[in-house]
Amino acid sequence: MSAYLAMPVPVPSAVPAGQGDGDPLAVRVAAGPGLWDEPHLGEARREGLVMELLASGVTGRAAAAGHRCQLDRALGAAMTLLCVIACCLFTGQGYDLVLARAFRMPGIRVRPGTPVPTGAALSQARARLGEGPARRAFELDAARGDVPLAAGGTAFGLELVIFDGTTLDLFGCPELAGEFGVPRLGTRPKLRLVGLLQAGTMRWKAAALGGYHDAETALADQLHGALGAGQLCLADRYFFSMGRWLRLPGTGAHLLWRVKNAARSVPFTRLKTLKDGSELVLVRESRTMLCTRRKEAGNPALPRLPGTVARLVCFTVVTRTRSGRTKRTAVRVLTTLLDPDEAPARQVAACYARRWQVETAFLHLKKTVRAAGRALRGRSPELARQEAWALLLVHNMIAGMAARAAAAAGTSLAAVSFTAVLALVRDHVTAAARCQHCGRRPAGAPGPLALLTQAIAAQPLARENRKRTSGRTRTERQKQATEEATYDIIIGPSNLPKADTNPRT
Repeated sequence: MSAYLAMPVPVPSAVPAGQGDGDPLAVRVAAGPGLWDEPHLGEARREGLVMELLASGVTGRAAAAGHRCQLDRALGAAMTLLCVIACCLFTGQGYDLVLARAFRMPGIRVRPGTPVPTGAALSQARARLGEGPARRAFELDAARGDVPLAAGGTAFGLELVIFDGTTLDLFGCPELAGEFGVPRLGTRPKLRLVGLLQAGTMRWKAAALGGYHDAETALADQLHGALGAGQLCLADRYFFSMGRWLRLPGTGAHLLWRVKNAARSVPFTRLKTLKDGSELVLVRESRTMLCTRRKEAGNPALPRLPGTVARLVCFTVVTRTRSGRTKRTAVRVLTTLLDPDEAPARQVAACYARRWQVETAFLHLKKTVRAAGRALRGRSPELARQEAWALLLVHNMIAGMAARAAAAAGTSLAAVSFTAVLALVRDHVTAAARCQHCGRRPAGAPGPLALLTQAIAAQPLARENRKRTSGRTRTERQKQATEEATYDIIIGPSNLPKADTNPRT
C-alpha cells in the first residue's frame, strides 16, 4: 500500500515474544501497515555533512524562497538545492555522477529505495528552483556568527572586512552574452561579482552579482548594509568616492582605503602633520567628481558634497628578493582612524597589506573550488546566477571549516590548507551513509562532521608568514621566478598643499 494512502495505526502496547524486544523499529513493523512516526526514524533523519557545515536549517528555509513547484517529488526544492550545492562541490563531475553521490548523502529527506533521477530531471528541477533559494541559502549562511575568528582577523580592536570584485566565466551562448556581456577581445560572457570578505574566517559576508560591464563600485553600493559597528573595512583605490566616504562611516564601520597617488586624483589639502608622519587632511569633492555625480544622477543642479577630515598615510614599500632585485612601490591610504596613538602610521600601512587576503579568497573560489578554466554550467541568466550563489556558499562552507580548525589549533588561517580541507570535505560527504533500503546507518558510526574534524586535525600545518614575490602580469611571471623576499615600510610626507582655513575663504 502506498504511504500516501496508508492510515496511521497506533503502536500496540504489547508485542509478541521474540519480535524485537526493546527495538522500536521492530515494534513499529509488528504493528502492521501504516505511517511510521518520526521519532522511530531519528537515525535516518540525522543530518549529513553538507547540512552540518551550513547554518542550522538553511536548506529548508531557503527552499521555500520563491520556489515555483510544491509537488512532492524526489527532486523537491530542498533536494534540488542540495544537488546544486553538490554540483559546485564536485565541479568536474556530470549531473549523473553528482546525483548518485547526492542521493547517498546522510540525512537526505527521501524515502529509502527511491531511484536516483536522471541528469535531465536535475536540469528541469534547477529551472523550477530558480535563483531565489540559492541566494537565500547564501545570505542565511553568511549571516551566521558562530564561526570563530582565527588569529589575525582583527586590527586595532576591530574586525577586518574587505571589499573587492572579480569575474566568473559563463557558458558561451547568445542568451548569456546578451544578459552579462562579453569582453572586447574575449569569447565567453562573464558575470561580475563583488563581495565583502571577513578576513578572520575568509568567508563572504555579502555579495552582489551583475554583468561584465557593470561597475564594481555600483555593485559595492548594494553591500553597504553588511557593514556595521566594530568593523574596519579595507578597499582598493578604485572604490573611493566622496559619496561613499561620507556615507559608509554612518554604518558605524571605520574605513582604511587606498587612494590614487596622482596629485589631482583626489582633492586633498593638508591640515596638520602628526607625530608619526601621517597627516590630517581635508577631503573635498572636486569639480570633476561633482560633474560625474550630476551626470549619473541626471540632475545638473546637485549641490557639492560637504568636505570632511580624514587621515592620510603615505608610505613606500621596499621589496628585496634573495637574488638582489629591489622594487619600490609608493602607496597612499586614507582612513577614518584619526588618533596616531591608537593606530600608528606603520601599523596602518602594514594593515593595508592584508587587503590581499581577498585576492587569495578569489583564487580559492575560482581555481580551487570551481577549477581553473571551467565555466559555470548554467545556460540561462537565472541558472548562471543560481550557480554563482551556490559557489559562494560552498566556498563559505570550506572556509568556515578551515577557520574552526585554525581556531582549535590556535594558529592563523594561513597554516590550514584550504585545498586540503576541500579535498577532505569531498571525501567525507558520503561518510557514514545510510542504507538505501532501510534508511539506517551502521551501528556506532560517528557523525560525518566528527569524522571530518578528525581528518583535518591529522593534517600537518602549512608554513606561516611565508613572504614571497612574483611578477604581477603573466609576462612578468614568465620572466621573473617567484622568490623569497623581505619587505620594509618607510613612512614619508605627501607634499600636499596646505589647507586654507581662513573663515572668509
